Amino acid sequence: MSPRFAILFWYYKSPGVCIDRVRLLRRLNPDLPILGLYGGRIDDFPRFERALAPWLDDNWAYRGNGDAEWKWRHGDQMINHWFLDRGQEFAWDTLIVMQWDMLLLEPADRLFAGLRHDELYLPGLRALDEIESRFWWTKPGTEVHGDFLAFKAWLGEQHGSKAFPLYACQFFTAALPRSFLQRYSLLPRPELGFLEYKIPAYAKLFGNPMRDLANLPTAWFGTPPPGKRRTLTTAKADIPPSTIAAECLTPGGARMFHPVTTRFPSSRLGIAAWLGRQATFVLARSLRQHLVPGRLSRGKARSP
Repeated sequence: MSPRFAILFWYYKSPGVCIDRVRLLRRLNPDLPILGLYGGRIDDFPRFERALAPWLDDNWAYRGNGDAEWKWRHGDQMINHWFLDRGQEFAWDTLIVMQWDMLLLEPADRLFAGLRHDELYLPGLRALDEIESRFWWTKPGTEVHGDFLAFKAWLGEQHGSKAFPLYACQFFTAALPRSFLQRYSLLPRPELGFLEYKIPAYAKLFGNPMRDLANLPTAWFGTPPPGKRRTLTTAKADIPPSTIAAECLTPGGARMFHPVTTRFPSSRLGIAAWLGRQATFVLARSLRQHLVPGRLSRGKARSP
Protein backbone atom coordinates (compact mmCIF):
# COMPACT_ATOMS: atom_id res chain seq x y z
CA MET A 1 0.00 0.00 0.00
CA SER A 2 1.29 3.47 -0.89
CA PRO A 3 1.92 6.00 1.88
CA ARG A 4 -0.66 8.67 2.66
CA PHE A 5 0.40 11.74 0.71
CA ALA A 6 0.06 15.44 1.41
CA ILE A 7 1.15 18.27 -0.89
CA LEU A 8 3.23 21.19 0.37
CA PHE A 9 2.72 24.15 -1.95
CA TRP A 10 5.85 26.27 -1.49
CA TYR A 11 5.57 29.79 -2.92
CA TYR A 12 6.71 33.37 -2.49
CA LYS A 13 5.63 35.46 -5.51
CA SER A 14 3.45 35.65 -8.67
CA PRO A 15 -0.05 35.50 -7.12
CA GLY A 16 -1.80 34.92 -10.46
CA VAL A 17 0.35 31.88 -11.25
CA CYS A 18 -0.03 30.61 -7.68
CA ILE A 19 -3.83 30.79 -7.92
CA ASP A 20 -3.75 28.80 -11.16
CA ARG A 21 -1.44 26.19 -9.64
CA VAL A 22 -3.38 25.58 -6.43
CA ARG A 23 -6.67 25.49 -8.33
CA LEU A 24 -5.24 22.82 -10.62
CA LEU A 25 -3.67 20.92 -7.72
CA ARG A 26 -7.02 20.85 -5.94
CA ARG A 27 -8.90 19.66 -9.01
CA LEU A 28 -6.42 16.83 -9.60
CA ASN A 29 -6.07 15.92 -5.92
CA PRO A 30 -9.47 16.47 -4.28
CA ASP A 31 -8.79 14.16 -1.34
CA LEU A 32 -5.20 15.09 -0.49
CA PRO A 33 -4.28 17.77 2.05
CA ILE A 34 -2.76 20.74 0.22
CA LEU A 35 -0.79 22.85 2.65
CA GLY A 36 0.79 26.22 1.92
CA LEU A 37 4.31 27.33 2.83
CA TYR A 38 4.85 31.01 2.09
CA GLY A 39 8.42 32.29 1.92
CA GLY A 40 8.02 35.78 0.51
CA ARG A 41 7.79 39.23 2.10
CA ILE A 42 5.74 38.84 5.24
CA ASP A 43 3.79 42.05 4.55
CA ASP A 44 2.42 40.44 1.38
CA PHE A 45 1.24 37.25 3.08
CA PRO A 46 -2.34 38.41 3.94
CA ARG A 47 -2.98 39.13 0.25
CA PHE A 48 -1.72 35.67 -0.78
CA GLU A 49 -3.58 34.03 2.09
CA ARG A 50 -6.93 35.48 1.00
CA ALA A 51 -6.34 34.67 -2.67
CA LEU A 52 -5.37 31.01 -2.11
CA ALA A 53 -7.77 30.21 0.74
CA PRO A 54 -10.45 28.48 -1.42
CA TRP A 55 -8.03 25.72 -2.44
CA LEU A 56 -5.60 25.26 0.46
CA ASP A 57 -6.33 23.30 3.62
CA ASP A 58 -3.83 25.41 5.52
CA ASN A 59 -1.40 28.25 4.81
CA TRP A 60 1.64 29.06 6.92
CA ALA A 61 4.18 31.85 6.52
CA TYR A 62 7.85 31.66 7.41
CA ARG A 63 8.55 34.64 9.68
CA GLY A 64 12.27 34.19 10.28
CA ASN A 65 14.94 36.78 9.59
CA GLY A 66 16.49 35.16 6.51
CA ASP A 67 16.64 37.26 3.34
CA ALA A 68 15.74 36.00 -0.14
CA GLU A 69 19.23 34.56 -0.68
CA TRP A 70 19.10 32.68 2.63
CA LYS A 71 15.64 31.29 1.85
CA TRP A 72 16.83 30.08 -1.54
CA ARG A 73 19.91 28.38 -0.14
CA HIS A 74 18.19 26.99 2.94
CA GLY A 75 14.76 26.03 1.72
CA ASP A 76 15.07 22.80 3.67
CA GLN A 77 15.21 24.84 6.88
CA MET A 78 11.99 26.62 5.95
CA ILE A 79 10.38 23.20 5.49
CA ASN A 80 11.78 22.14 8.87
CA HIS A 81 10.28 25.21 10.58
CA TRP A 82 6.96 24.55 8.88
CA PHE A 83 7.03 20.89 9.93
CA LEU A 84 7.76 21.63 13.59
CA ASP A 85 5.34 24.54 13.86
CA ARG A 86 2.45 23.29 11.73
CA GLY A 87 3.00 20.41 9.32
CA GLN A 88 3.27 17.54 11.79
CA GLU A 89 -0.28 18.28 12.98
CA PHE A 90 -1.76 16.91 9.75
CA ALA A 91 -2.30 13.25 8.83
CA TRP A 92 0.21 12.17 6.18
CA ASP A 93 3.09 9.74 5.73
CA THR A 94 4.93 11.39 2.82
CA LEU A 95 5.06 15.06 1.92
CA ILE A 96 5.22 15.99 -1.77
CA VAL A 97 6.96 19.35 -2.16
CA MET A 98 5.55 21.41 -5.04
CA GLN A 99 7.06 24.81 -5.73
CA TRP A 100 4.96 27.55 -7.30
CA ASP A 101 6.63 27.14 -10.73
CA MET A 102 6.02 23.38 -10.88
CA LEU A 103 3.25 22.27 -13.25
CA LEU A 104 1.53 19.01 -12.32
CA LEU A 105 -0.92 17.50 -14.84
CA GLU A 106 -1.72 14.15 -13.19
CA PRO A 107 -2.90 13.24 -9.68
CA ALA A 108 0.03 13.18 -7.28
CA ASP A 109 -0.84 9.80 -5.81
CA ARG A 110 -0.63 8.34 -9.32
CA LEU A 111 2.69 10.00 -10.21
CA PHE A 112 4.27 8.93 -6.91
CA ALA A 113 2.53 5.58 -6.56
CA GLY A 114 5.83 3.68 -6.76
CA LEU A 115 7.14 5.14 -3.50
CA ARG A 116 7.28 2.95 -0.43
CA HIS A 117 6.71 4.01 3.16
CA ASP A 118 9.68 5.97 4.55
CA GLU A 119 11.23 6.32 1.06
CA LEU A 120 12.39 9.67 -0.34
CA TYR A 121 11.96 10.77 -3.94
CA LEU A 122 14.84 13.07 -4.88
CA PRO A 123 14.90 14.34 -8.49
CA GLY A 124 17.92 13.29 -10.53
CA LEU A 125 19.47 11.38 -7.61
CA ARG A 126 22.96 10.21 -8.53
CA ALA A 127 26.32 9.44 -6.96
CA LEU A 128 28.10 12.69 -6.16
CA ASP A 129 31.50 11.45 -7.28
CA GLU A 130 30.14 11.29 -10.86
CA ILE A 131 29.59 15.06 -10.95
CA GLU A 132 31.50 16.55 -8.01
CA SER A 133 33.94 18.45 -10.23
CA ARG A 134 31.06 19.97 -12.29
CA PHE A 135 28.34 20.50 -9.67
CA TRP A 136 28.50 24.13 -8.50
CA TRP A 137 27.93 23.32 -4.84
CA THR A 138 30.86 20.90 -4.66
CA LYS A 139 33.13 22.15 -7.44
CA PRO A 140 36.67 23.07 -6.34
CA GLY A 141 37.44 26.75 -6.68
CA THR A 142 33.88 28.02 -6.15
CA GLU A 143 32.91 30.31 -3.28
CA VAL A 144 30.85 27.49 -1.73
CA HIS A 145 33.41 24.69 -1.96
CA GLY A 146 34.56 25.40 1.59
CA ASP A 147 31.01 24.78 2.84
CA PHE A 148 31.07 21.36 1.22
CA LEU A 149 34.40 20.48 2.82
CA ALA A 150 33.13 21.68 6.21
CA PHE A 151 30.01 19.55 5.82
CA LYS A 152 32.06 16.44 5.04
CA ALA A 153 34.30 17.12 8.04
CA TRP A 154 31.24 17.52 10.27
CA LEU A 155 29.82 14.22 9.06
CA GLY A 156 33.09 12.54 9.96
CA GLU A 157 33.15 14.11 13.42
CA GLN A 158 29.56 13.26 14.26
CA HIS A 159 29.09 9.91 12.58
CA GLY A 160 32.50 8.29 12.58
CA SER A 161 35.33 8.22 10.12
CA LYS A 162 33.90 5.38 8.07
CA ALA A 163 33.30 6.81 4.61
CA PHE A 164 30.04 6.24 2.77
CA PRO A 165 29.06 7.38 -0.72
CA LEU A 166 27.52 10.83 -1.04
CA TYR A 167 24.73 11.65 -3.48
CA ALA A 168 23.32 14.74 -5.15
CA CYS A 169 19.84 15.68 -6.34
CA GLN A 170 17.99 18.73 -7.69
CA PHE A 171 15.59 20.07 -5.12
CA PHE A 172 12.87 21.76 -7.17
CA THR A 173 10.51 19.07 -5.88
CA ALA A 174 10.81 16.07 -3.58
CA ALA A 175 8.85 13.53 -1.57
CA LEU A 176 9.88 13.53 2.09
CA PRO A 177 8.60 10.95 4.59
CA ARG A 178 7.45 12.03 8.02
CA SER A 179 10.00 9.67 9.57
CA PHE A 180 12.78 11.55 7.76
CA LEU A 181 11.57 15.05 8.70
CA GLN A 182 11.12 14.06 12.34
CA ARG A 183 14.89 13.57 12.57
CA TYR A 184 16.08 16.03 9.93
CA SER A 185 14.23 18.96 11.55
CA LEU A 186 16.16 18.47 14.82
CA LEU A 187 19.71 18.33 13.45
CA PRO A 188 22.42 20.40 15.12
CA ARG A 189 24.09 22.99 12.86
CA PRO A 190 21.13 22.88 10.43
CA GLU A 191 22.57 25.47 8.02
CA LEU A 192 25.80 23.59 7.37
CA GLY A 193 26.02 22.33 3.79
CA PHE A 194 23.67 22.68 0.83
CA LEU A 195 20.38 20.83 0.71
CA GLU A 196 21.01 19.12 -2.65
CA TYR A 197 23.77 16.97 -1.19
CA LYS A 198 22.86 17.32 2.49
CA ILE A 199 19.39 15.73 2.29
CA PRO A 200 20.66 12.56 0.54
CA ALA A 201 23.50 12.28 3.07
CA TYR A 202 21.18 12.36 6.06
CA ALA A 203 18.67 10.05 4.40
CA LYS A 204 21.52 7.57 4.08
CA LEU A 205 22.52 8.05 7.71
CA PHE A 206 18.94 7.73 8.97
CA GLY A 207 18.40 4.53 6.99
CA ASN A 208 15.65 5.97 4.78
CA PRO A 209 15.70 4.52 1.25
CA MET A 210 15.80 7.10 -1.52
CA ARG A 211 15.36 7.03 -5.27
CA ASP A 212 14.72 8.93 -8.45
CA LEU A 213 11.57 8.03 -10.42
CA ALA A 214 11.78 6.90 -14.04
CA ASN A 215 8.46 8.60 -14.91
CA LEU A 216 9.91 11.95 -13.78
CA PRO A 217 13.11 12.29 -15.87
CA THR A 218 15.36 15.07 -14.58
CA ALA A 219 17.91 16.95 -16.68
CA TRP A 220 21.41 17.42 -15.29
CA PHE A 221 23.42 20.38 -16.62
CA GLY A 222 20.59 21.04 -19.08
CA THR A 223 20.74 17.57 -20.64
CA PRO A 224 17.76 15.23 -20.18
CA PRO A 225 18.15 11.45 -19.89
CA PRO A 226 18.62 9.64 -23.23
CA GLY A 227 15.46 9.51 -25.30
CA LYS A 228 13.65 12.07 -23.14
CA ARG A 229 12.64 15.68 -23.67
CA ARG A 230 13.72 18.36 -21.22
CA THR A 231 10.77 18.45 -18.81
CA LEU A 232 12.30 18.80 -15.33
CA THR A 233 15.33 21.04 -14.92
CA THR A 234 16.87 23.75 -12.76
CA ALA A 235 17.51 25.91 -15.84
CA LYS A 236 15.89 29.36 -15.79
CA ALA A 237 14.17 29.06 -19.18
CA ASP A 238 10.58 27.83 -19.00
CA ILE A 239 9.65 24.48 -20.45
CA PRO A 240 8.16 25.40 -23.86
CA PRO A 241 4.41 24.94 -24.38
CA SER A 242 5.19 22.75 -27.39
CA THR A 243 7.09 20.32 -25.13
CA ILE A 244 4.26 20.20 -22.58
CA ALA A 245 1.73 19.55 -25.34
CA ALA A 246 3.86 16.87 -27.00
CA GLU A 247 4.29 15.02 -23.69
CA CYS A 248 0.59 15.25 -22.83
CA LEU A 249 -0.37 13.91 -26.25
CA THR A 250 2.07 10.99 -25.89
CA PRO A 251 0.86 7.91 -23.99
CA GLY A 252 3.15 7.50 -21.01
CA GLY A 253 4.65 10.96 -21.56
CA ALA A 254 5.72 13.35 -18.83
CA ARG A 255 3.00 14.86 -16.65
CA MET A 256 5.12 17.09 -14.44
CA PHE A 257 7.15 20.09 -15.66
CA HIS A 258 9.60 22.59 -14.18
CA PRO A 259 10.01 25.48 -14.52
CA VAL A 260 6.74 26.89 -15.82
CA THR A 261 6.41 30.46 -14.55
CA THR A 262 3.36 31.45 -16.61
CA ARG A 263 -0.32 30.79 -16.07
CA PHE A 264 -1.83 27.54 -17.29
CA PRO A 265 -5.48 26.41 -17.61
CA SER A 266 -6.78 24.68 -14.49
CA SER A 267 -10.07 23.23 -15.76
CA ARG A 268 -10.51 20.12 -17.90
CA LEU A 269 -12.08 22.19 -20.65
CA GLY A 270 -9.32 24.78 -20.48
CA ILE A 271 -6.56 22.18 -20.66
CA ALA A 272 -8.27 20.37 -23.54
CA ALA A 273 -8.64 23.64 -25.47
CA TRP A 274 -5.02 24.57 -24.74
CA LEU A 275 -3.78 21.19 -25.95
CA GLY A 276 -5.90 21.53 -29.09
CA ARG A 277 -4.36 24.91 -29.90
CA GLN A 278 -0.84 23.64 -29.25
CA ALA A 279 -1.43 20.58 -31.44
CA THR A 280 -2.62 22.90 -34.22
CA PHE A 281 0.51 25.05 -33.86
CA VAL A 282 2.76 21.99 -33.96
CA LEU A 283 1.00 20.66 -37.06
CA ALA A 284 1.18 24.04 -38.81
CA ARG A 285 4.88 24.38 -38.04
CA SER A 286 5.52 20.87 -39.33
CA LEU A 287 3.67 21.64 -42.57
CA ARG A 288 5.64 24.86 -43.07
CA GLN A 289 8.91 23.01 -42.59
CA HIS A 290 7.93 20.53 -45.30
CA LEU A 291 6.31 22.94 -47.77
CA VAL A 292 8.56 26.01 -47.68
CA PRO A 293 11.73 24.24 -48.94
CA GLY A 294 9.70 22.90 -51.87
CA ARG A 295 8.52 26.37 -52.85
CA LEU A 296 12.04 27.72 -52.64
CA SER A 297 13.45 25.00 -54.85
CA ARG A 298 10.72 25.53 -57.47
CA GLY A 299 11.37 29.27 -57.38
CA LYS A 300 15.07 28.74 -58.00
CA ALA A 301 14.29 26.49 -60.95
CA ARG A 302 12.38 29.33 -62.66
CA SER A 303 15.20 31.83 -62.19
CA PRO A 304 17.27 32.65 -65.31
